[in-house]
Amino acid sequence: MSRRSKPVQQQTTFTGVNNELPQLRSRESLKRQISDVPEGPSSKRTRVHSLRDYFNQSMVNHLNSMVQNAWKKSKGDKAKFTKEVNLLKAKSETPRLPSGTLKDAANLAHCEHHEMITYMNNNGEKLNKFLWKDFFDANVDNVAQRFQAGHAATSSSTPAGPSAAPLQPMAAGPSSAPFQPMAAGPSTPSMPFTSPFQSTAAGPSTATASSDDDDTSSETTISEIGSVFDEDPTKDYRTCSVTMNKILRADLPEAIKNIIFGKLNDATHRSTDYALNYYLVLHLLLLKFRDGTFALENQTPVFRDAPGFAIARLLPAGYVKSEHCNVTHSALPIPTAFFASTNLAQDFDLLFQKSHLALMQSYFFGVRGALESSLTAHPVQKALFQSLIPCNVTPQKYSAHGLSSAECQNVANKIQTNIGNMWKGNKIFKHLLNKLLHALLSIHLAPDREAQRQEAMTKRDKGKSKDKGKGKERATPLPPSAGGPSTTQSASIKPFTRNAFRNIRRGETKKINSYQAKKEQDPSNPKWDSKIQHCQSRIDRCYHLYKNSPRSIETPSAVDDDDEKVVSVEDQEEEEENEEAQAQSNLSRRRLRVLTAVCRDLLLDDGIAACTEDHIKKLLEDPQQPEVDCCLNLVTRLKPYIPRKDAQNSLARVLPFCLLANDTLGFTGYNKFQRKLLPDPQFTHQYPLSLSAQTIYYALDRGPDRLIMYSYDGSVLISATKANQNKDACYNSIFDLNAVQQVCKSYGLTFAQHMILMPGLKTVRILGCRPKKATYNEDTKGDKQQRWTKEVLQNEIVVREAQKDDDAINADINEAEERVKVLKEELKSALKEFDYASFGQKIKDKKKTWIPGVTNNALYGEIQQLKIDRNEAFMKTQHIRQEMRSVRQSLFYMRTAKKNKSKIRELNAAKSTATTTAEDIPALRRGGHGVHIGPRRLAQDIDIDNDVVFSGTDNGFVTMTETVAFDAKRFAFHLDMFCHQGLDKEEQAALVAKHDPAFLSLPPSYKIKADDVDFRCGYRKARLKLERRKRENPHIRQLEQASRESSLKGADTAQSYLSRFSVQQSNSGALQAFYDSPARRAENRHLELHNKTQRNKICASERQFVAQHKKEESSGPAGEGSSRRKPKPKPIMMIGDSGLGVGSTIKGYRRYGGTWKQNLQGGNTHVCCTSEYMTSQTCMYCFSKLTHPTSKQVVKGKVVTKKVPGAFVCLNPDCVLQQFGRNVFARDKLSALAIGLSGVNQLLFQATFPQLSRKFSDTSTDFINKTASFRSGREARASV
Repeated sequence: MSRRSKPVQQQTTFTGVNNELPQLRSRESLKRQISDVPEGPSSKRTRVHSLRDYFNQSMVNHLNSMVQNAWKKSKGDKAKFTKEVNLLKAKSETPRLPSGTLKDAANLAHCEHHEMITYMNNNGEKLNKFLWKDFFDANVDNVAQRFQAGHAATSSSTPAGPSAAPLQPMAAGPSSAPFQPMAAGPSTPSMPFTSPFQSTAAGPSTATASSDDDDTSSETTISEIGSVFDEDPTKDYRTCSVTMNKILRADLPEAIKNIIFGKLNDATHRSTDYALNYYLVLHLLLLKFRDGTFALENQTPVFRDAPGFAIARLLPAGYVKSEHCNVTHSALPIPTAFFASTNLAQDFDLLFQKSHLALMQSYFFGVRGALESSLTAHPVQKALFQSLIPCNVTPQKYSAHGLSSAECQNVANKIQTNIGNMWKGNKIFKHLLNKLLHALLSIHLAPDREAQRQEAMTKRDKGKSKDKGKGKERATPLPPSAGGPSTTQSASIKPFTRNAFRNIRRGETKKINSYQAKKEQDPSNPKWDSKIQHCQSRIDRCYHLYKNSPRSIETPSAVDDDDEKVVSVEDQEEEEENEEAQAQSNLSRRRLRVLTAVCRDLLLDDGIAACTEDHIKKLLEDPQQPEVDCCLNLVTRLKPYIPRKDAQNSLARVLPFCLLANDTLGFTGYNKFQRKLLPDPQFTHQYPLSLSAQTIYYALDRGPDRLIMYSYDGSVLISATKANQNKDACYNSIFDLNAVQQVCKSYGLTFAQHMILMPGLKTVRILGCRPKKATYNEDTKGDKQQRWTKEVLQNEIVVREAQKDDDAINADINEAEERVKVLKEELKSALKEFDYASFGQKIKDKKKTWIPGVTNNALYGEIQQLKIDRNEAFMKTQHIRQEMRSVRQSLFYMRTAKKNKSKIRELNAAKSTATTTAEDIPALRRGGHGVHIGPRRLAQDIDIDNDVVFSGTDNGFVTMTETVAFDAKRFAFHLDMFCHQGLDKEEQAALVAKHDPAFLSLPPSYKIKADDVDFRCGYRKARLKLERRKRENPHIRQLEQASRESSLKGADTAQSYLSRFSVQQSNSGALQAFYDSPARRAENRHLELHNKTQRNKICASERQFVAQHKKEESSGPAGEGSSRRKPKPKPIMMIGDSGLGVGSTIKGYRRYGGTWKQNLQGGNTHVCCTSEYMTSQTCMYCFSKLTHPTSKQVVKGKVVTKKVPGAFVCLNPDCVLQQFGRNVFARDKLSALAIGLSGVNQLLFQATFPQLSRKFSDTSTDFINKTASFRSGREARASV
C-alpha cells in the first residue's frame, strides 16, 4: 500500500466552468514576454525571473562576507589582506558553493528552501557550484579593491562591511540576461515537437545536485515526498478508465498538444527503463544470498562469496535432478552468531523493507549517491550493496535516468507496494515449508510412486518438445476456418471434440438458414448459393476431422454434468494403500501427511535446539525406524534455516530458507509448488505512468520546449511544490476537469487528483474516491486469523471449560484422546466393510442375470439386500465420523480453554458490557441493492411469497458459477423436511404431498463457464489476432524464442542473471514496439470497453433467469383482463464466499474468477455472501453426509477405484429420495441450492441448519425453536 501522508494544503482549487486558467505556453514565449515589459514598480516582474535575481544577490552577499572576514583576519595589513584574498582564490579552484547560499536566496525571495533548490537545479545554465566559481573569479578582485579603497577613504578603525562598498549583481556573464531557462542557452531554437526516443537532456543540469554541502540529501528528499496521492482513510478508492481524447482540453493548440504527448511519452520510456533497472538490482541482491553469506570481521559485517548448500544432501543418494533445473547449490543459512549484536540483527531485518529500498535507491540511482553517514549507520546493507561490485554494479551505476526524485519515488512506491502485498503475513514461508517437506518425504519414503511421477513428467516434456516444431506455435487447437486449409489445424495436441463439432455445425446451419431466406427474397443473386455451399463444405470438413481425431477415454458419469473431466483418487484408495503399505516400499499418502505435520512442528518449535529420535517418537504414533531416520535427517538439515517464531514475519530472516525451498522444488521437478519471492520485470510492455501533479510538472519542464503552467490566480507554477499546492490547476492545464469529473460521477466517484497513463497515451485510468459504506457493528481489527481466534475464545463451550480447574480439564482431555483412538479402530473396520465400488459391481452382476419375462423375486430380494447392506455400512461409517468429529472438536475447545484462561476472562468481561439486538442488524430494504458481508435480516415490510425470489450460487473454476432459483415454497419444503426427520415412508409421502412433488428434484440451473466469458468478452478473439500477427512477423517470434532461452528463472547466480537480463533488455525495444503498437492499443481499448459491456450482459442474463422463476405468478391469472400487473419479484442472490478462483494454480483453465460478478450483481440487487461450509457434502432432504459414486476401472492392467467427482449420492436408507429413486445429484447444483437455503435461513432466523454451521454449539432443537413461528404462520395461511 502507498504510504499515507499529510494532505497538502491547496492554494487554488477548481470550482467549475467559471475558473479561467491561462493556456500552457513555452518558456521561450514567456522569455520574450518578460523582455518586452519595462522595468519599474508599475509592472511586477514574473517570479520565475526574480528567483534567479535573488540567487545572484545571495552570491553577492556571500562574496562580500568572505572579503569582510579576510579583512578582519588581516587586521588592516594590506599584505596580509592580499594573502588572505589569494588564499580564497586558491580554495575556489575546487568549485564549491558556499554553505547557506541557497537558503539565503530563499529567505530573500520569501519562498521555501527546497523550492529554490528545485528551481536552480532545473533552470540554471550550469551547476550551481560552477555559477559561483564564474561569479567569484569575475568579481573577487573588484570587491577586494573596493573594500581596500573604501577603508583607506574613511580611515575607519572598524573594517568596512558590505555596505561600505556594495557589489551589485553581475553585469556580465551567463546570468546577465533577465531570464535564461534553457540549459542550452538562449540560442536554442524552439521546436514544436521533440521525439521521445531522442535524448532531451542538455548539459549536466538534469537532475543534478545543488552543491556538495547542501544539507538535503537524495534519500531524505525521496523520503519526504510521501505517497503518490493524499490518501484519506475514511474513503474507498477506485479507478475508472477513459480515452485520452475525451478528457483532453479542446482549446490546446496543435503544437502544444504535440509537445505534451512527446514529453509524456518520453516520461513513460524513462520510467520504464528506471523500473527495469530497479528490478535488476533487487533480484541481484536476492541472488547474492545464493552466492555467499554474511560474516563478521572485527565486528564489522562483510559479505563473502562461498559455495552454497548442496541440494543433493537433502535427497537420496543417486537422485537425478530435473533436466530443466540449472541450480545445484542454494543459499546458506545465516550464522546465529551474526544476530548476537542487536544493531546488526535490526539492520538485517530491514533488508528489502522500505528504508532499505530507499537507501538502495540513493546508492545505485541517486545523482549524488547515498550519504556515507547513512551507509555507516547500516553496515549490513552496505556490505550487501558492495557485494555487487564484482558484477559491475557500482554506486550511482544507474543515476543517468533523467527523472526527478518525485518520478523515481512513484515507480519505487509501486514496486514496494507489490513486495509488501506478496509478503503480507508469512504465507509464502508456510507454503514453501509444507510443500518442501511433502516433496522430500515423498521422494524418500515413496520411491515407486515418485518414479511414476518422474516418468509421467518425462513423457509430458517429450510431448511438449514435439509440438514446438514449425507450424505448431499454438498451445490449443483452433476450429478450422473457412478459408484456411484443413492440414494446418489437424496437428494439434487436443482432439477435435464432439462438442466443438456440434458448435460449429450449429453455427453453420444457422447461417445456411439465413442465406436460404435471403435467397428467396433475391433469387437472381448467385452469391447466396456460393455462401450456402461454403457453409456446407465447412460442416463436412469438420465432421471429417471429428471422426478421424483421437478420442480421449471419458469416465462414465452418473449424471449429465461435464464440469469436471479430471478423475481423482478416492479416499478409499488411500485406505487400500494403508493395508498394502507393509508389503510395499511406498508409504500411504495419509501417512506422509502425518509425517509432514510432525516435521513441521519440530522445525517450528523454538524450544528444540537439536532434534533427536525421542522428539520424533513422542509426536509420531506407531513410529517405524525408516520414518524416524528420514524425519531426523530432514529436520537436522533444515533447522538452521528456520528463524524463531517472533522473526518469521521478517522477509530477510526467512529469505535463505525460501531460496532453498524454491531451488529444491525445482531440482526435484515440483515446479508447481514454487513461489515468487520478488516481483518479476516485464520486457514486452511499457509500465504505466503515474500522473501526479509533480510528475506533470517535471515532465513538461524537462528538455527542450519546456512549458509553463499557471495557477487559477494567474501566478506561474515555478516549482513542483507549487504544482503540488495547485493540483487542480496542474491537471487542468492539460485535461478538461469538467469532463474528468463527469466521468468520475458516472461511476459514483469523486476525482482524487491522481491519474495513471497507460502505455501508448490512449487510455487514462482516473483515481476516484467515495465514502466508505457503513458496516455492521462488529470487530474487524487484525487479520482473518486473529478475528477467528477471538471468536473461538468467546465460544460458549470454551468459556464453560475455562471455568474448570486444570486437573479436571486434563482428565477430560485424556478421556477424549482415548475415545478418539477407539473410534479410529472402529472406523478402519467399518471402511473395510463398506466398499461402494464392490457393492456396485455385485449389484451389476446380479442385474446381468435378470431374466426378462420371468418372475425374479429371489434375485430381486438379493439385489435389495445388497443395497440395504451397502447403505447400512455407509451410515455406520458416517456415524463414527460424526462422533469422531464431535470428540475432536471438544478436544480442541478443551485445549484452547486450558491454554487461554486469562484471555477468555478478559474478552468475555468486555463482551458482557456490549449487547446486540436483532434491530441492530442491518435490514435488506425493498428496492435496495448492494453486496452484503456479515449478518443481515429482511425488512418487515417484505413479503417473501410475492416480493422476492431467492437464488443460490456456487463458484468454481471450469464452471465459474452455477445458479439455482427458488421461492419461499421450496424453502418451506426443505425446512419441513429438516424439522420432521425420522418419519416412516407413509409419513414422508404425506409430507411430500402436502407440498409440491416437483421439489423432490433439484431446480434448473444457470451456468456461466470460463469459456463463455472468454468468448463473449472478446479475449479469445484478441488472442487469435495476436497469434496471427506473430505468425506474420517472424522477427518477433525469433525475439520471443531468444527471450525464452534467456529466461530469468534459469539464472543460478547473480552474474548469470545479469547476462540474461541484458539479453531481455536488448530485445525489449522491438517487443514493446510490437505489443504497444497503435493497432494493439486500439484493440486493447476496444477490448476493455467490450469486456465491460459483455460482463454486464452476462450478469443481466443471470438475474433474468432468477426473476423468471415466478414470471407466471407475478403476471396474474389469465383472463382477468386487468391492466395492472403485480410488480416483478426482486431477486435476492446468495453467493458462496469461497472458490472464487483467485490465485488458482490449476493448469489449463482460463481464470476469470474473482468478485467482479457479485459486485456487478450488487449494483442492481441484493447480494449476500454466504458461507459454503459443508454445503457440497450435505443432502438437503435428509441432512446426512453424501458420497461420490465410484466405479472399478482397469488402468495399465491394474484394477483401481475411481470416483465420479461431478456427482453425489445419498445412501441414507431413511432419506425420502430413496423410495422415489432420486438420490443422485449433480454436485454444483446441489451445492448452489444448499448455499441459497443457508442464506435464507440467515436472513430470516440469523441461524442456519446445524449441519451447515461452523458453530459446534448449534443444535437441531435450538434451530427448530427459532423457526417455529415462521412454520406456524405459513400453516395458518395455508389453512385459510
